[in-house]
Amino acid sequence: MMADFVVPRHSAVMERLRRRIELFRRHHTGCENRYDSTAMERLEMDRQQTFALHQRCLQTKAKRSNKHRQPAAAPSGDPAGQRGTGGGGTSAELADGGSGTPGEQSRNSTLIAVSLWETSHDASVDLMTERW
Repeated sequence: MMADFVVPRHSAVMERLRRRIELFRRHHTGCENRYDSTAMERLEMDRQQTFALHQRCLQTKAKRSNKHRQPAAAPSGDPAGQRGTGGGGTSAELADGGSGTPGEQSRNSTLIAVSLWETSHDASVDLMTERW
């Protein structure tokens, strides 16, 4: 006889397909939730690192500014008085940076932030491609 195999019923085939699709949906939902939580953590870490780097940049500029201003501003013989407490100046001096015009300083800060974002974005993309 030509038909020695048993053809499964249509409802049995459909039921297996439904179960399989449901398993895929559950897996996808789980992966999506893990990705979303990791993405938020990564974004928060990037923000913290950007803020810390920006603060370090401002402090370095303020130190450089103070170093160049000290010989002309305070000709006293007490070098300890010239150094101060090491706080890096007032908040206005930190924001000013002490070198260049405000436009240049703003541009430099923007360039730093953009390069940090690009670096973190590339790392995020790499992380996403590793998971898939």
